[in-house]
Amino acid sequence: MAVKRISPVGWVLVAALLVVAGGVSPVVAADGVEVRAVDHSGAGVVATENGRTYVASWQPSTVSVTVAADSGDYEVCLQTGLDDGSTMQLGCEPLESAGANATGEQRVDFAFTAWPVNATGDRTLTAVVRPGGGGEPVAQASHGVTVLAPAGDADGDNLGNRDELDRGTDVLVADTDTDGVPDGEEVNRYETDPTNTDTDGDDLSDGVEINEQGSNPTEIDTDGDGLEDGAEVTTHGTDPTTADTDGDGLDDGAEVNDYETNPTATDTDGDGLEDGPEVNVHETNPTAADTDGDGLEDGPEVNRYETNPTEADTDGDGLDDGREVNVIGTDPNRGDTDGDGRGDGAEVEAGSDPSAAPGSVVGSLELDGDGWLLVLAVAAVAVALLVVGVRVRGSDARARLSDVRSRATDRGDETVANGASADAVQTGGSGGAARPESAADGYPDAEELLDDETRVLRLLDGNGGQLRQSKVVEGTGWSKSKVSRVLSRMAEEGTVTKINLGRENLIARPENVPEHARSPFDES
Repeated sequence: MAVKRISPVGWVLVAALLVVAGGVSPVVAADGVEVRAVDHSGAGVVATENGRTYVASWQPSTVSVTVAADSGDYEVCLQTGLDDGSTMQLGCEPLESAGANATGEQRVDFAFTAWPVNATGDRTLTAVVRPGGGGEPVAQASHGVTVLAPAGDADGDNLGNRDELDRGTDVLVADTDTDGVPDGEEVNRYETDPTNTDTDGDDLSDGVEINEQGSNPTEIDTDGDGLEDGAEVTTHGTDPTTADTDGDGLDDGAEVNDYETNPTATDTDGDGLEDGPEVNVHETNPTAADTDGDGLEDGPEVNRYETNPTEADTDGDGLDDGREVNVIGTDPNRGDTDGDGRGDGAEVEAGSDPSAAPGSVVGSLELDGDGWLLVLAVAAVAVALLVVGVRVRGSDARARLSDVRSRATDRGDETVANGASADAVQTGGSGGAARPESAADGYPDAEELLDDETRVLRLLDGNGGQLRQSKVVEGTGWSKSKVSRVLSRMAEEGTVTKINLGRENLIARPENVPEHARSPFDES
């Protein structure tokens, strides 16, 4: 410990030092000796609160005692009490009144490189002045001091005193940056900055991220969806820990930045299709209920009518899909709904009924009550004639079948005798139904009468039994979603086999599946 007496000139320099004054209780002797101040300075001084000075025991610090005396020689001693009730003398220095300044004051400095280990904790520091030759104290002053041990934890935040001073945190405050997370947890658990409220700079404090949102306080975009955590919480109302908050198949960032959809609503435009399928499957606009503006919303086009939601006129008949469904009552997937050889658009333009059966004139007539009675009467007669004709043809067919079987028996032809059908006899063929020779007789074209599965099978047969799914779309003119539904249904029924070729399927009849794609359990 070094002791230093300050001359009058030296007081100017002392004023520039960091001085922390404690609460001093002076005692004045009868001869005018007085301890006027006990001050602390140096790197070891941590803080002064409520008249108590906090000192880091492992850091250097200085205790300065200011004494006023009229004349005589004195000794100034510094001492503190210990836990066992004893007193520890920290040091003594002589004081000569001849060295006093103009105010009669002198200062004695007690410099410590470190405090004694057994002197840490809450202490009372006392400066005592005695006559130079010894004897009873003539003056003294005391104040509280807390000497911090390096491994201690003054604020109870699970971060040691030495660590706090090294990191620049407050030794006496458990949460230095007041972000809601104690300094110890910030350092030891979350690896956040205990002196920075928002470590990652995403506009959410570390405490909010940890205690409320469950997001990473060291990552700007916890879920990697393209939106910063702060923006998700304060602006968009999305979950910063889930890339797709509404679960519609589009990440929140893509919804906000690319498609301008609502990241908290699965179906932004309310058309019955979720935003993800609109973008990724149907190629429709997730912010417009009717993408193609044909009068039918995208959802009904896909789920009910199986029309193309990106084409106003799916069947290309000159009539928008919405008008066909809502006004005219025609099939938006068939260019010639009634199969009369004239397109629906042409019929509407000509003033005829595009949904009337072939040969029907009812749809183009404007009938009053009597007219309808006439029509009904004609229809009844037609039905009666049809029934009679069927019965006659049936009787004739049975007679011919009996004759054929009889002759076959005479020849010994058991196949014909036992297996010939009435259809074969009636038509002269091998069991197929009789058909008109051409559509000119008033019948619709054969292609128009095919169901969806048959149209697909005809496409396959025309391409060696195998065809890519995209070619099925081109060949049928259907939407992608309709083709997908039809093929899935056919695959479930075993009519076709779907073979994955990466990003596309190969569709094949079961007997035309390539050898390398066959199951090892299939029969050869």
